[in-house]
Amino acid sequence: MIRHVFLWKLAPGQSLQPVIDVLNTLPDRCPGIVGWEISGHQAEPNPNGDPWDGVLISDHESWEALDAYTKHPYHAEVVQKLLPKFSERAVVDFVRRSE
Repeated sequence: MIRHVFLWKLAPGQSLQPVIDVLNTLPDRCPGIVGWEISGHQAEPNPNGDPWDGVLISDHESWEALDAYTKHPYHAEVVQKLLPKFSERAVVDFVRRSE
């Protein structure tokens, strides 16, 4: 199982919920997703560092399935639509350990 973690910080003047709403359209339109979680940061700020505003975690059966998801035309459309709403983005992809 491959886990894809996408973090973002909102650009000034942007709101979290519209970003989440757009990202939540991906599972219905893109192949290769077997698990999906998305949320905004909910804890109080603390000395551990400046929190990211949101996270999307998706699971994919293989590296090929993740590749199909990231290269899908609708995924590219969503990325282009959301880029102006972000000040920073980060991605981590890794093999998920069995539970």
